[in-house]
Amino acid sequence: MGYKERRQKEKDATREKIMNTALNIAIAEDWNAVTIRKIAEKIEYAPPIVYEYFKNKEDLLDELVHMGHRMLHAQYRLSKKEQYKARQSIIILSVCHWDFAFNNKKLYQLMFGFGRRVPSKETKKIIDEVRFLFREIAYDANDVELSDELLMNWVCLIHGYIFSTMQMGLPPELSHFTPKLLFINAVKRFLN
Repeated sequence: MGYKERRQKEKDATREKIMNTALNIAIAEDWNAVTIRKIAEKIEYAPPIVYEYFKNKEDLLDELVHMGHRMLHAQYRLSKKEQYKARQSIIILSVCHWDFAFNNKKLYQLMFGFGRRVPSKETKKIIDEVRFLFREIAYDANDVELSDELLMNWVCLIHGYIFSTMQMGLPPELSHFTPKLLFINAVKRFLN
């Protein structure tokens, strides 16, 4: 490995270290606690070094959102090893969202929380795939408006369920239910 390759590897490692540190601060405290200065202190670098990798905090958060979407899409790809029919694929994607959300709570909240609007190639890729799936299950595959309406309803259903469960949990009188099973059943009923 030559000097250039080794130097690039070091830069990539530092960039990843900065992103992981930001995520760890958010997990320990909250996203509001993430600052360039705090990240620099944690990794024992001067703030200007962090600014060499990210213009500002928003740039760093945007990159974390892109990373999260890549992770979610990769998880979906791994779960969908075979060619399934559209309904089964949507259920698999819904479960991937659930699992990703509860395994990466802070990152998921950053990706889909209020005020976070980072259109990306990753997001567009997933939306296009899901849009195609909803066109398959729509009564009329050429009815773009209906399939897009179904897509939007599904997005609201999964994110509403996930955020409600994260924020409130189940009421005590429903504690005998498994939240993930309720979620899967709700998606199945929606698809029917």
